[in-house]
This record gives sequence, C-alpha cells and structure tokens, in this order.
Amino acid sequence: MTTNPSEPLLSVVIVNYKTRALTLDMLASIYQTTLPTNALEVIVIDNASGDGSAEAIQHAYPQARVIANAENRYFSAGYTQGIRLAHGQYVIALNSDMRVQGDSLVTLVQRLSDNPHIGAATTTMHFPDGRLQRNCARLTPFWYLILNYTILAKLFPRRLAQANDWLWYAEWDRTTSRPVESLPGSCIIARRDVWQSVGGFDARMKMYFSDDYLSRRVTALGLEIHYLTSEGIIHYEGASAKQMSRWALRIYLRDLLVYIHLVYGRLAQIILAILLLPTYAVQWLRAR
Repeated sequence: MTTNPSEPLLSVVIVNYKTRALTLDMLASIYQTTLPTNALEVIVIDNASGDGSAEAIQHAYPQARVIANAENRYFSAGYTQGIRLAHGQYVIALNSDMRVQGDSLVTLVQRLSDNPHIGAATTTMHFPDGRLQRNCARLTPFWYLILNYTILAKLFPRRLAQANDWLWYAEWDRTTSRPVESLPGSCIIARRDVWQSVGGFDARMKMYFSDDYLSRRVTALGLEIHYLTSEGIIHYEGASAKQMSRWALRIYLRDLLVYIHLVYGRLAQIILAILLLPTYAVQWLRAR
C-alpha cells in the first residue's frame, strides 16, 4: 500500500440527518483506527438536521470537516457532495448509523490496494445483537421488479421466495470474500478516481436504488465489485430513514420508477407505474 504525502490515504464521508448521537459514536470508532492522523480525512454532511447535530459534531471532533446544508439534500446528493470534496486516495461512504470495529477500514484499503481489478467493495456488517447482516445482492432484473412490486407477489408467493433466495445469494453465508453484483449504499469503498469516473451516487434517486445503479456503472468501467470480510461494522439499520417515515414509501416508489427508466427505459417505467397503481391507492388511503 503506497501513500502520497500530499493527500490523505482514506477519506470517510458520512451524511447525517437527525442522528446526532449515532454519528458521534460512529466518529469515535473511526478515530480509533490505527491510520495516522494525516492519512485520514473525515467529511460529515449534515442534511439540515435542525437539532444541533452539525455544531455538536464539529465541537466534539474539530479535526473533521462538517458541512451544514441549508436543506435536506437526501442520501444520494448528500453523499455525492461529500465525495466530491474528498482528497483521499480511497473514499468510503458510510451511513451515520454505524460503528466501525477494529481496523476494518485499514483492511479494506489494503485489500483494494492489493487488487486493482476491484473497483468498489463493501464489508462485513452485523446488527447490534451480533447477527450477521446478509448484505449484497444480484442486480435486479426487470422480471423480478414486476414479481416483487405488484399483485403477482401475492399470487405466486413460492416463486417470489425462490426469486428472493436467488437475488440475495441465499447459499452464501457472508463469512467469505467474493465478487458480487450489487453493493449496499450503507458502506461502499472505492478509489477516488473510480468515484470520479461514475460521478458518485446519482441524485435523480433521492434515497433508494442509487447504490444498485452505482454498482452497474462501476461494472461498466470493466471493474469488479466485491464483498470483503473484515472485523466488521455494526449497523443500526435505517436510523435516518426512520426520521422520514411519513415520506419513505413515497420516495421509495418514486426512486424505483426513476431507476427503471435509467436501466430499462421509458416503456418499462410506464408498465411498472401502471402496475403500481394499487399500491399508490393504498398509500393515498392511509394518508387520508
């Protein structure tokens, strides 16, 4: 692993939205790494939390760069904002609801340094109770989206269960490293030049599916994406999304249709939008 004295080795980008306590715990775990101080850059994007998060984080960790946005730019735009500010040779995007264990970050940087064919990667994650999180999946084909998000899911439950097993690599226990097709947006590391080549997360999808789309773009560069085992990361999954629970489903369905348009085209988007009308109707009735 070689370093350039004029730039940090690793930039950590975190987007905070009303998760002040979790973000402070996350930063404490990051700064316990054995990376030298001048080899680590931390950038925190606060998405207009309005709860004193930005001030508390900057006070507790003055060595971090904290950017306080005037409005909530959501997941994709917030992370891309931080990634574009990063100077590290490697850049890792981490959710604010995580706690890094041991030298997982050092392990990831070393593995990417040793394997230049790896364009982007994620690592071992655990739930707070110690259960292994089964992250990473195959890229979603259009037939799966039709099956999973329409009435067909109720009509063919066994077929959906089989499709889910296939999509989520049910045969793999996540205790070994391997190439995968799609990375979880909660933890993605790549060389800075790869992030620059793909443009970060696509902000046309606010919170969902931009990680799947990013994985497609990395693969299109002729690079591989991998799951790499390490000491791991504890993930308090969904902490930021819970702050927007009223709008989460609406954003999810919107992002899904944007993703369909980008990957499969306008006709596929129209077909799925029509098939999703019952879901929108239920959502409207609940809102009423």
